[in-house]
Order: sequence, then structure tokens, then C-alpha cells
Amino acid sequence: MTLLNPTRRSLLCSAAALPLAALATRAGAQAAAAAFPSRPITWVVPYPAGGFGDALSRMLAQKLSDSLKQPVVVDNRPGAGGQIGANHVKQLPADGYTLFYGDLGPFSMNAGLYPKLSYDTLKDFTPLTRLLVSPTLVIVPANSRLKTWQDLVEAARSPKGLNYGSYGMGSQPHIWMEMLQREIKGSMTHVAYKGGAPAVQDLMAGHIDLMLDVTPSSIPLVRENKARALAVVGAEKRLPQLPQVPTIAELGLPALNVPGWTGVVLKAGTPEPIANLLHDELVKAVRSPDVVQRYTELGLVVAPSTRAEFGELIRTETARWGKVIREVGVQLD
Repeated sequence: MTLLNPTRRSLLCSAAALPLAALATRAGAQAAAAAFPSRPITWVVPYPAGGFGDALSRMLAQKLSDSLKQPVVVDNRPGAGGQIGANHVKQLPADGYTLFYGDLGPFSMNAGLYPKLSYDTLKDFTPLTRLLVSPTLVIVPANSRLKTWQDLVEAARSPKGLNYGSYGMGSQPHIWMEMLQREIKGSMTHVAYKGGAPAVQDLMAGHIDLMLDVTPSSIPLVRENKARALAVVGAEKRLPQLPQVPTIAELGLPALNVPGWTGVVLKAGTPEPIANLLHDELVKAVRSPDVVQRYTELGLVVAPSTRAEFGELIRTETARWGKVIREVGVQLD
């Protein structure tokens, strides 16, 4: 009889236990997914209540609640370009009970804007799905002297220049306008607001010359003759709601034709069965006929993705906007 020495016997026992441990872990994850959800889910929105992102979140949260038979509660945590919401979710358990909604700001642009960003989208979160692709409009006051795109370019190049509003320092409208200023070799002064609503109010009052705004809020303004649209940004062709408004590519600036988008992530380390379940439920919710109709009318494109596709989008957009932000020289504390 050959006797195994204690060390070798211990190694063999450990090796035999590894597959069993893996099976137990997998079985545990499957059991957790089977019981999920057993309590309310929180949907974190890093923007104030009442805005476009908040409205979309509440509509989809209700869809999830109806389907999953558990309350899905929207929790608004605005501030610091989405960092407050991101850091909150980052500190919570990776159990699928907290969804984090956002757009390319907190998910991609912040990495280039903040040298001491307290989270890493690619490491701290796991992607679920993109929800919408969101074109934007370059708008001016209804009584503006700027009647055409060429008027805007000439005014920006004049000694007086123009001023433009944005949702805040480092927001997509801010960075895009800085890109435009470089492309047309104009002079435009940035006026930062705390959100889109006060910027739009000042635009209509004539306190600022122009701004870049999302279609859900800007299309109604144009239709009601409260603002004038000079260009569509982030669309492959003219919007059917505003067929008279040219795309930025038509105007000779295809490099500026960058769309916005929104999506949902989870805390990294969430069990795969739970992440897959939530992905499927979100895709079903955003494809609901009433959701599609509502947001298509607002100029948005319902465009859910696979988890892998959304992860790749975040990676490529982080690299793209990081380069742009370095070129325009914007950096935030």
C-alpha cells in the first residue's frame, strides 16, 4: 500500500473540492436569481426630479414594477455631474436591488472631466442596456436675429461674439458648444445653469443667444414658436417632427454629429442570472408600445442593446469624449 504524505493528501482534497465549490457557488447564484426580486428595487437617477431622465425613469420603473411584482422606487440623487448618484450605488451591495440610470455624462464623459473621479464606470459597474439614443437641437430665441445657421456662424465670428447656455459645467451641451466654437473659429461665452429648465427659460427671455437642448424639451418649444431650431445634432437624417431643420452634417460639420444616449447599469459583481433577468425586463419595458410612441414623438430613438454592446459603447464613448475634452481644454475639480 502506498501512503500519501499529509501535504499531498491535502492538495488532492483541495483540488477535488474546487469543482464542488464552483458548483455550490453557481447553484447559490441560480437560487438567488430564482427568488429575485423578493423586496423593493431602487432606481437611482443622478438628476433632479421633473426632468427628461426622471420622467423616463419613472415610466420604466412602473413597467418593471408591474412585471416583477415588486415596487421599483425612483431615488433622485443629483449633483456633481452624476457623481453623487454613482458613489451612492457604488457603496451598496451587488445584489441587483439598485439600478443606476444615466447618460453619457456620468457613464463616459466624467472620466475625462474629473482628474480625481471617485468611481470607474468600467470597473465599478456592470452594464445592463442602452435605452434611448437622443438627438439634440441647436435653438435660439423665437425673436432672435439669428435666422439661419450661417447667421449663427457670422455672429460667432463677429467682434461681439455670442453667449450660450448649458445644463452645467462639463455637461454634453457645454462640451459640444466648445467643439463648435473651435470648428467655426468663433467666439462664444459659456453661461452655466443648474439644469436644462433654467437655461431654457433664460433662452426664451432672450438672456442667452443659443443653447444645445434635448429634443423632448426643445421640439415643443419650436412647435409653439417659443424658440427657433437651427440644426439637429446626433441624427442620421432630419427629424420627421421638424423636417425644415437641417442636420449638422448637412451644414458641413459631420464631426459634430454626435448623439446622446441613456442606459442602466448595476453594481459590479451582481450575479449574472440577476443581471440577465433585469436586462431582459428593461428591454421589454422600453419596447412597450406606449413607451415607444411617447419617446418617438419626442424625437428620440428607442434603442435597447445587449449587455456586451452597452459595455462596448461605454468604453468607446469614454475614449472618444476623453479625447474631445482634452482638445477643448475643459477640466473640473
